[in-house]
Amino acid sequence: MNPVRKYLKLTYEQKLILKTTIGLCFSGALALGKFVLGVIADYNYCTVALYTMAILLAKFECVIGALKQNGSFEKRNAFVAAFLFVSSVIYTGFMCRLLFTGRQTESHGLVYAVSMAFISFAELGFAIYGLIRTKDKGHYYRNIKIVDFAIALIALLTTQMILLDFKGSAGADRYNSYVGIGIGVFIALCSVYVFFAPRISLTDREFNAFKLRCAELNELVDLGKSTFDLTLTKSVVYGSYVYVAKIKGDEVEGVITHEKSLWKRLNVIFKIICCILSEILIFLWLIGRFVFFLRTIDIPGRLERIMHCNGFEKRVYPDESLE
Repeated sequence: MNPVRKYLKLTYEQKLILKTTIGLCFSGALALGKFVLGVIADYNYCTVALYTMAILLAKFECVIGALKQNGSFEKRNAFVAAFLFVSSVIYTGFMCRLLFTGRQTESHGLVYAVSMAFISFAELGFAIYGLIRTKDKGHYYRNIKIVDFAIALIALLTTQMILLDFKGSAGADRYNSYVGIGIGVFIALCSVYVFFAPRISLTDREFNAFKLRCAELNELVDLGKSTFDLTLTKSVVYGSYVYVAKIKGDEVEGVITHEKSLWKRLNVIFKIICCILSEILIFLWLIGRFVFFLRTIDIPGRLERIMHCNGFEKRVYPDESLE
């Protein structure tokens, strides 16, 4: 079979693992080359190589976990978070050192600077798109895109350094260092999220079943009906989270669904208008999205608390259905 056709027939997850594996090979070789160059010529390259290797090891753990699907998920997920955190510590330390020592600026042409800016913004865009695509694909796939997002932020700062060197901006080293420290702290927060995500995110926790234990407390579920819907978080812009369940006797079983966001509900004309106004709207959207993220942390836990207050106890049905 033609390799191109064979590739096109792969699922999104298979394509992601294949591209990630190829990227790991090239990035790993490049990081090793930087380390050797650092030992020979400039120790700064050693630092760059170390935080690059740490972040690549985090991605490598994700690939192995997605391919093998065996062993302890908690242990492997903890390794992903640990490598990501180590990378953030090395990167933040590197930026703190630049804050006091500065760095040797390099002269780059306009074409090089613009090309780097285009590549960095494209990389960041693909990383954000990947985060959206993988939010329901499983923890390993989502973690890969979180690592890609961290790499994109580092690349974006590198581009900023190149552009400021090109313009010859005064105080550029101090400004770059502050931004770099901020990125390092953000990556550290990402590692914390990766570690706790299995316990606070919706991924792999969509299905929930409950059994009535205390009928006197139940003021929520009408057991005389066959279905039950409960809005857990309401948002017109980002899409509400709703628990959609079936009722059989004193048992309730269903899944937490995420309704379509405003963007998905808009027609093409309004989408074009939003794209034209993107520079104005993007920051408002990102701020709102972050607030919505905080509101939707541990949605299954919120559902369990609501049902518990109404006399229901959570049940586990590994292979059963109320149908």
